[in-house]
Formats: sequence, C-alpha cells, structure tokens
Amino acid sequence: MAQKASSKYDPTFAKEVFEKVDSGEEIKKCMQCGVCAASCPLADKMEFSPRKIFTMIRAGERQKVLASKDIMLCTSCYTCIVRCPRKVPVMEVMHGLAHHALRSGFVPRKESSKFGKAFWDCIYKTGRVDEGVAARNYYLADGLVAGAKRGLEMKDIALNMLKHKRMNIMSAIPGIQGKKIKNIATLQKMLDKAEAMGKGGSK
Repeated sequence: MAQKASSKYDPTFAKEVFEKVDSGEEIKKCMQCGVCAASCPLADKMEFSPRKIFTMIRAGERQKVLASKDIMLCTSCYTCIVRCPRKVPVMEVMHGLAHHALRSGFVPRKESSKFGKAFWDCIYKTGRVDEGVAARNYYLADGLVAGAKRGLEMKDIALNMLKHKRMNIMSAIPGIQGKKIKNIATLQKMLDKAEAMGKGGSK
C-alpha cells in the first residue's frame, strides 16, 4: 500500500524544478484552479495545460514533462499571469521548463529549438535581429543542401523583404553577421551576467 502511494507522488522532480528552473519554485503557489488553462489562447493545441504540467511535476513525471511539446508552445501573451489568482508567473515557469528541457537533452519541438538558437545567436553576436541572418542560420541548421532547399521555398517572402528593404542581400551569405550595435561587448557582458544569475540561463 505504501509503495502504491509513493508511486503517485514523487517529490524528486519537483525539487529539481524548484532548484534548476527559472521561477520553478513559484508552482508551489498553484492551487489547481485551472484559470491559466481556461485563459490560454493555445489551450486547444495542448495535450497538457499548464495546470496539468504542474500536477505532473508534483507527481514526478519528469520524462513526460520535459518531453512535452506543450512547454515550448507559450507565446508570452501574459494572459495566464494576469488572471492567476495566486500570481503564479505561469509563462515564466513554462519558458524555464523549456530551457531546462533543452539543457537536459530533451528537444520537445525541434524547429522551435533551432529557430530559438538562431534568433539568440543573432542577438548575442550583434545586439539586434537581422531577419536575413537569423533566417539563414535557421535554414542552414540542418546543412547546406537542406538550407538551400528551404530558402528556395521561401524565396517569394525573401524577395518582398528585399524589395521593402527589410533584409540585406549580403545576409544570405554564410559567415556574414549583421551590423553590430555600438558597445556590443557591454551587452554581451550583461547577457553573460544574467545567464550566471538565473537558474535557467539565457541561452
């Protein structure tokens, strides 16, 4: 009987979340009211709502949570945070879980992960998002041939961006970075410090 009870509640993963996930300890405040799930504009796309994710964390379902595509679905609309009666920063917990999953070797959403890395690399190296560089690095993440094929599939959008001066043609050349902001080293120092201070890091 005792064994059956322990299989329903395993605090090991919850402790891991409290210690290693940004805002992870905040789920202690969740009272399972379900307002976050009812408020989320993408709830119908989720297998596990934030409320269910928090329950699974408390139940010790590490594999199921960190492999869940739902932890990388958040669009940061803040609706859940605004409506939560306990002020649980649901969005921050979900982002923290996504970072923790990636650091732990899980890739819940491959394309989102690749795009996030390309986006972040662009910010870190130049201090801004160059649409051409970010798109190029995202497309080339699977190799030159796959990147060229995907780039050709998006050629109409690229041509429109060039036409409206939203993209520099030089951005398409591998190895070329976008224009850096002034004092990029200062920004990188700040980002490195933020990474060191947070549980989840910024990369």
